[in-house]
Amino acid sequence: MHASLRLVALGALAAFGLAAADLGAGEKEGRIDIRGTVKKVTASTAKGAVGGLLVEGAKEKDTGYDKASVRVLTATKVFRLDGKDRKPAEFKDLKEGQRVEVRFTGPVAESYPVQATASEIVILPADEKK
Repeated sequence: MHASLRLVALGALAAFGLAAADLGAGEKEGRIDIRGTVKKVTASTAKGAVGGLLVEGAKEKDTGYDKASVRVLTATKVFRLDGKDRKPAEFKDLKEGQRVEVRFTGPVAESYPVQATASEIVILPADEKK
């Protein structure tokens, strides 16, 4: 009897832990977490990180946030949209004033602006309005 109660308690704790982890919507649903203009680019020397971005945009039907402080890791995938093709890019290609779409990975700190880690960043063409 005690063993089954322990299993139930462990299962409840595991379920609570999974529910408490607020994953980026892009990671959960394949959608874009934020689309907007890069307001600030900062480099980082921390292990595993290459830098950070401050991105501001409007919250739209297909996005979750209007402002985000985004950490960029060495594992973050960066692309440049060329027509409908996504071409590989690098962190050094990100500049203030560019429009980007960002998908988050892992927990999102629900401060304002939200703080999250990018799994993917797509640099949009200069004439991209959406």
